[in-house]
Amino acid sequence: MQGMLNAFNRDDVDAVIASFAEHCQIIEPFEMPDAPVHGYRGHRGIREWMANLRGTAGAEFELRTATEAGDFWLYELASRGLSPASGVRVEWTTFAVVRIRDDKIEHVRVFLDRGEAIEAAGLPE
Repeated sequence: MQGMLNAFNRDDVDAVIASFAEHCQIIEPFEMPDAPVHGYRGHRGIREWMANLRGTAGAEFELRTATEAGDFWLYELASRGLSPASGVRVEWTTFAVVRIRDDKIEHVRVFLDRGEAIEAAGLPE
């Protein structure tokens, strides 16, 4: 995961795509106004996801914690970017529940609320 985040932060689309399984999916928080209802799917979706976050908002992520939860990992990320409306730099915390198989990311569900992420990962609080 750290390698994918490093590639994302340096805007290396090919390296990010290489971290994901061909039939992957990213589901962003429903609170995000520009998140597609069904998420981003496949490598084409990863390109769209990066274009949205890196291209529009200049987003960057820093790994804070990683917790194994059976078939999933729960990652807490420090997130930074630019507000598209004002251009002001903003910071927030993101929680990602991630399924990795054969060293490839298959599924990512992103939350803004830690409790929701812990529940989705099946972890005790």
